[in-house]
Amino acid sequence: MFITTGLVRAANDDANVNFNVQAQIPDNQIDKKQSYFDLKMNPGQTQTVSTIVQNTSDKDMRIKNEIHTAHTNENGQIEYVTESKKQDSSLKVPLKKITQLHEAKVITVPANSKKTVSATIRVPDNAKTGVILGAWYFERIDAKQKDRKTGVTVHNKYSYAVAMKLTVNHEVSAALKLNDVKPGLRNYKKGVFANLQNTAAVIIPNLTVQGKIYPQGSDKVVKQAKLQQMIMAPNSNFDFPILFGGEELKPGKYTLKMTAKNENDTWHFKRHFTIRASDANRINDKSLDKAKPRHPGWYMVEGAGAVIILGAIIGGATWWFRRRR
Repeated sequence: MFITTGLVRAANDDANVNFNVQAQIPDNQIDKKQSYFDLKMNPGQTQTVSTIVQNTSDKDMRIKNEIHTAHTNENGQIEYVTESKKQDSSLKVPLKKITQLHEAKVITVPANSKKTVSATIRVPDNAKTGVILGAWYFERIDAKQKDRKTGVTVHNKYSYAVAMKLTVNHEVSAALKLNDVKPGLRNYKKGVFANLQNTAAVIIPNLTVQGKIYPQGSDKVVKQAKLQQMIMAPNSNFDFPILFGGEELKPGKYTLKMTAKNENDTWHFKRHFTIRASDANRINDKSLDKAKPRHPGWYMVEGAGAVIILGAIIGGATWWFRRRR
């Protein structure tokens, strides 16, 4: 479906990975066909889960393992590999806080062998109905090799993320909210960013979002953007971008109209916002997508046009004075 487990990132030669991870699926697995943890849980329930880490190389291998709470990244996709810098305000039970690893954070798996690692999940008594989502993340920390041509040591990053989806009681209905709308920068690209928040403990899949910016009181679209096939983690948020490209942000009062929808739900939002002159100037100055300079040829044409016009004026004036004389 939309939850995956497996190799997150590797170099060009997958043979160098030399390790894999397999979840040990328990009896309370909802979908037995999935290779990730898809567990039916109840408030107050405690359960131990395990994974098998296999080292297929001829050397001992050090592997970091940790629990991550899923969030929605800036591309509108569920992120399992990195953790959010700030916990969403609607997230009350993060997976990381209710899951305790039995082994050390860094484990050693001997050459050509397997190691079973375990973790205990403790769902709080007051946990609300819905989905708690995250991943059991594994990363090889001693993966490095020398480039044959340059002799430079390259540190490769090989990692696996085994998704962990806990459904407490049953799933709930989706709820989407529009928060702040403000100008800003993303990767030095200027735009207006609308914060969308999934306040419910449920995954929102196959989401299409379209946003249009108008001057307040006008029906003329200043800028618009549309993103499709997004998927939001439970109790998470992200900034929907409406990028301006080479156009500069202009101070003024604006209105954002936004529609978000999938097969089951449709949300409509409308929000007035202001771009202050100080913010517009600061963002425009820092942006790398500056307005494209006009081709030098245009200046030559404009200059020639000015000379012709000026010549016509002077010539006309001379003719007029001669006629007067």
